[in-house]
Amino acid sequence: MFYGVAPCGYAAAAFSMAAPGATVVALQPQATLDPQLAEWDGRFVKMRHVSFTDRYCFAPDMLDAAEKAFVLCDPEEPMDAMHAALFHRSNVARIRMRCMPGNLESHMHRMGMISRLLTSAAEDRLTPQAFHQMHRARRHYRAYLLHLMNRCDAKNQSIRTMLLCGNITRRMTTRIFRKRLAALRQEVANGTLTLPKWWPDQETSNATDGDGDT
Repeated sequence: MFYGVAPCGYAAAAFSMAAPGATVVALQPQATLDPQLAEWDGRFVKMRHVSFTDRYCFAPDMLDAAEKAFVLCDPEEPMDAMHAALFHRSNVARIRMRCMPGNLESHMHRMGMISRLLTSAAEDRLTPQAFHQMHRARRHYRAYLLHLMNRCDAKNQSIRTMLLCGNITRRMTTRIFRKRLAALRQEVANGTLTLPKWWPDQETSNATDGDGDT
């Protein structure tokens, strides 16, 4: 099994050619930094002087001998998504992890996913469906939930924010989401925010309070 993140994700894919039948797990990998193919990626300019045309070159092609490969990225991170799109092969599963900006491995560590992911891959139990079951851990991951809330607020989607905060405060003890929900309910009471006709009655009731903050 080969595992790597970002440039090491490139290496995991490229060097897997040396072990036919391997399983590859690559987080936010680069497919290549050859300026003839990836001049749109300006993050690693110095690496453009490195040869990407020798034996271990275009990482997606190097996966031809792998039994299976899993390429993970946040599709809302443009450079990562563009590289992931180049890993279009029949033995490659591209897995999207939305609302996980920055270092994907760091997010997964905090959710307790890395060891489970690699154990599943090593035991040949990893599938996209199995991964998404693991990824349900994000429902209790504060950074992910905050990103969702902030994105809704940035788009002025107050109703969606209320639904989100209502769901979170019913499942978790968390002050920041409870305060945001209370503020939106006050807007409803003041008449500055109108609820849609389909709005469920239970969403207008007070969420369970808690003293902690997650």
